[in-house]
Amino acid sequence: MQRMLTKFKQKAHLTVTLSLILLFLLFILQNTEQVQVAFLFWTISLSRAFILLITLLLGIIIGIIAAIGKQKDKNTPSTSSNDSETSKLQKKVLKRDVVISKLQSDRQKKKRMMETQEENRIDTLERLSSYDKKQRIAKKELSTTKMALNDSTRAISSLQDEVDQLYKEIEVKDLVDKIVQHDLRSALIASVSLPESILADSNLTENQKIIVSLIRDSGKQMLQTIDSSLTLYRIEEGTYKKAFTTVNLHDVISTVVDRIGETLSAFKQNVSIDCMDAKDQENNIFLVYGDEFLLYSAFMNLLTNAYEASPPGKPVSIILSKNDYCSVTIRNYGEVPESIRDTFFNKMISSGKKFGTGLGTYSAMKMVKAQDGDIELDSSEPGMTTIYVNLPKPQD
Repeated sequence: MQRMLTKFKQKAHLTVTLSLILLFLLFILQNTEQVQVAFLFWTISLSRAFILLITLLLGIIIGIIAAIGKQKDKNTPSTSSNDSETSKLQKKVLKRDVVISKLQSDRQKKKRMMETQEENRIDTLERLSSYDKKQRIAKKELSTTKMALNDSTRAISSLQDEVDQLYKEIEVKDLVDKIVQHDLRSALIASVSLPESILADSNLTENQKIIVSLIRDSGKQMLQTIDSSLTLYRIEEGTYKKAFTTVNLHDVISTVVDRIGETLSAFKQNVSIDCMDAKDQENNIFLVYGDEFLLYSAFMNLLTNAYEASPPGKPVSIILSKNDYCSVTIRNYGEVPESIRDTFFNKMISSGKKFGTGLGTYSAMKMVKAQDGDIELDSSEPGMTTIYVNLPKPQD
């Protein structure tokens, strides 16, 4: 169908073209007559058809020129207008793009803000949830703590009652101890003074004198023990009154050694007392500043321990030296058990003694410190025990 329509158009176009050519030839044939044309001083003889053709041609040329001029006139403002419109349109497009870009940027910002807010909200919810859990746990713990606190309060109250009762019992016991010590001391004073009177009787035999002397010495020893315990009690209570003098510690230690030798003769230890100063060694003098009774009691406890800790036949050495203070070194064989070295001077600490009370080293430490001195245990040498006692020098 389309091909038929195309062929028809071609035939119609050919027919019209042939018709126009025939009409043009007919026009020329009908106007071949010569015509004279005058223009100023010229006279031209031309065919009418040629004149008409020239005129037509001139008209067509003028028409084309006029049309071209008009077309230029029309094209020039139209192009300018089109450029202006295009520029305006481009500006609008740019503005629109800027607006769209800004809107997109704002949208992205809002989106990020909303995402951040959502994250913050979720985080806040999680924190609130965690806080609620912690608060519930804290409430439970607080409730448990309150219950435990109430139980502790009741236990403390009960313990306080027991402590008060113990204080009362201790006060009663201290009072009883003081009364007993006072009564014992009074009785012992009599048991010490009476043997002295009996020994003055010339009618006593030698055996009787020995027996009475042993009774007197035992009474003196018991009296010293009671006085020592009373003094230790005052030191612990803080009521001990210092009354220090210059004391010849060499004599005190010699007396202690003699007394221990009488009571612990079965141990058969050889005890040496050496002064580092040759003059002191020659004169048997070693002066310190303290209380003679406290010194006697302290060294009685320390040397008794040294005797009892040493294997039979092993010597005990006592060295007296002076530097910034007066130093006494007691050295004996036998080790202090490692389990009690750190607590050697504590109360109720004893090891390996059948009848040990754990008060000897404790009371010695208390009495030395009461005289502004110091005491120290050295167990660094295997198989040996060394005690260092530092005491103040005599005051000038």
